[in-house]
Amino acid sequence: MGRTVLWTPDMASLGPACAAVGVFDGVHVGHQALVRDAVRIAAAEECASVVLTFDRDPDQVVSPASAAPQLLDLEDKLTYLAELGPDAILVIPFDSSVAAMAPLVFLDRVLLGALRPVSVVVGYDFRFGHRAEGDVDTLVRYGREHDFTVIAHDLVSVDAAPVTSTRVRRLVASGDVAGAARLLGRPHRVKGDVVHGRAAGASLGAPTANLAVGPFAAVPADGVYAGRVSVDGTRYAAGISVGVPPTFPGATADFEAHLIDFDGDLYGRSVTVEFVERLRDQRAFDSEHELADAIAADLDRVRGIVGE
Repeated sequence: MGRTVLWTPDMASLGPACAAVGVFDGVHVGHQALVRDAVRIAAAEECASVVLTFDRDPDQVVSPASAAPQLLDLEDKLTYLAELGPDAILVIPFDSSVAAMAPLVFLDRVLLGALRPVSVVVGYDFRFGHRAEGDVDTLVRYGREHDFTVIAHDLVSVDAAPVTSTRVRRLVASGDVAGAARLLGRPHRVKGDVVHGRAAGASLGAPTANLAVGPFAAVPADGVYAGRVSVDGTRYAAGISVGVPPTFPGATADFEAHLIDFDGDLYGRSVTVEFVERLRDQRAFDSEHELADAIAADLDRVRGIVGE
């Protein structure tokens, strides 16, 4: 795996490189193809392969009120990018000063300041610089002036439609986590911290971990899901509930998971939840006994789907 380098204005150059540039939220199958292409070109050109990305979605700085939910946190994004084999991942801390850079200033200070590009690989709809005023044409003209080539990737298609982070988010938001997984190449995941809840699950035969997530986490639509929860590197099959259960309208927890065959205390710990398949909508039950039966049936389905 390649090393991670934090960009600073006075950093030493990484030298000749083929760079894959983008936000890469989700590191979906389209992003994977783009980065692998940069790694392949770098090998042919006998230079380093570098992924240039940001520590957050630029919209979180430019327009936080309307910023899209994020498919991955930075740690997981860097892990998945590193698995694709680049020599280095250059992480740009995106703040107001970077947001204010005109496109050519961004290229001068960041791209040329950090490496000597031989080739730059981007998506065909790549935008950059202040107010996203730079595009692929801007980059191509700049490349001609600074002796590097630009490769603009067409979008990869899955299920007869282009793969984009926006499309993945829409599938997640609708609860189609299986569809999202086809675009991501793996199950969608969300990280959360286990917090105290009402402890109602224990009385129903299925104690749950109540989860608090960050403000930009892409949590799926309300419903019940089959999935997995990772605790300190160990994965457990899990039934996952998103949304306030209608049987308990006064409940405050709206994201909880029952870890099958887990025995221990999770309070205060961070866990990773993977969504494999949507089981059903949230619905009200006439009694706690009826709800307990439904939960038991859900967990039987989880065992069959997840197979752990």
